Amino acid sequence: MKAVEAMGLVGAGNTSRSFLARMPSVLAALGPVKASSFQVGRRLANALRAGYAISHFSALEPCPLIWIFEPEHLLDRVVRDMAAQMPVHRTMIVLCGCVRDSLTPSPLRTSGARLASLNLVEESQERLFVAEGHADTLRALERVMAVEKRTLIEIQPAAKPLYFAGIHLAKYLLLPAIASSVETLRAAGFSRAQAARVSEALGVRAIAAYGKAGMKAWNPHAESDLRRALERDPQALQAVDPESAAVYADGIRAALRYFGGRARQAGNER
Repeated sequence: MKAVEAMGLVGAGNTSRSFLARMPSVLAALGPVKASSFQVGRRLANALRAGYAISHFSALEPCPLIWIFEPEHLLDRVVRDMAAQMPVHRTMIVLCGCVRDSLTPSPLRTSGARLASLNLVEESQERLFVAEGHADTLRALERVMAVEKRTLIEIQPAAKPLYFAGIHLAKYLLLPAIASSVETLRAAGFSRAQAARVSEALGVRAIAAYGKAGMKAWNPHAESDLRRALERDPQALQAVDPESAAVYADGIRAALRYFGGRARQAGNER
């Protein structure tokens, strides 16, 4: 079953390695494929084994839904050329894998396109996606994901920075604490493998506890323990690894602010 009829695609060459290439219902409905050149479009269509290359954006006009897979730095030029070469009023357009949201000013939005953005949630085995934008386009995306047995989480356009903040906190900002934990345990006498196993076990336990209990996963006794640790540990760690000492001290202060402030707020609300 086709989720949406006659889809179009505007993409770069690496689109053939994207999640789109593993969505049979989308490929079955794919028609015109526009790339930076006709040759690149033909290679892309051949790699996808779907659709056919076109040389001008106007060939996309019959498509009620168009996917755009372009690098962020090329997106402004692509949407400008697209809006200049074809009528896009009421066309459903999905911006894939981009940082911007559907409310970002653009010629497509000004011309009345029904814009949405779609992002794959990392480490979800291509099963989980986040989308925001025009209600009609979101409904079309829901149909696509239902056919493909994927999960779509709808967010508000203004919430997209919150989404990326949440991803970056888990993807990048946990790493300094993990690295400091491993290196500090190694300095104490653990092997790298031993230190990594201990840090991983504690980290997984903390994540599981928060997933199960939310803010209640924070042990109230941790505050006094951490305040004593802040007075005792960083100086010794400073002599061995100044960077880890800074991560440790800053992490304690951040934890005390975050959980202490929220605990007080919860107490006031009661």
